[in-house]
Amino acid sequence: MKKLTGLCLALSFILLLTACNQNENTTSNENNASTDNNGDATNDIGNEDNANNEGNANENDAAVNSSSTEEANNNEENSDATEEAGTIDNLTLYFSDDQLMHTYRIKSGVSVADNEAGALEAMQLWAAGPTHSDLYPLLPEGTTVDSVEFDDESAYVSFSVEINEANFGSGGELMMTEQVAMMMEQFGYDKTVILIDGQEPGEILGHIESSEPIPANDPEDYEWID
Repeated sequence: MKKLTGLCLALSFILLLTACNQNENTTSNENNASTDNNGDATNDIGNEDNANNEGNANENDAAVNSSSTEEANNNEENSDATEEAGTIDNLTLYFSDDQLMHTYRIKSGVSVADNEAGALEAMQLWAAGPTHSDLYPLLPEGTTVDSVEFDDESAYVSFSVEINEANFGSGGELMMTEQVAMMMEQFGYDKTVILIDGQEPGEILGHIESSEPIPANDPEDYEWID
């Protein structure tokens, strides 16, 4: 009887050890599986980050390429505009003599673009007055040329309000407006509208109606002065 009892105890102990080993193996497998899953998740996150970085890099490259293309197109358009504008070499200026009897033409030695910007530069050069001792400026001191614009038929030259201070009589005022028209004739416009502060004043200098554009004469009607 004692031997049977001892045998039963031994079998029970063996079964207990076997159960413990199985639990340990199961726990170990679960831990390994969890580790594997975490590793896979980490790899997935890393792959996603790499994909995002690659996508951002591609977007940045595309933005840089787009900006470079746009800049190149703008430069090409500006270059084309400059080429289309052409150049007026050795611009002619028109000034009267000191007796306000005749208008003469003189070479400026300056070249300007054949467009609105070049016309504004030309008018500002004219407004600065002559350097020749026998020629006389007609614009009142402090008068500026604010803008020059073209349409299909006429040039529009806008002066500051100081132009109204001119006091040369009707003859001198006609010479001044005539000179403005001759300056614009070089840019291909036979008619010029004079504005004051960007507006049509109704009358220019108190004597000249501004409702009609001022026609340009034939440049050959004016003598050169050395």
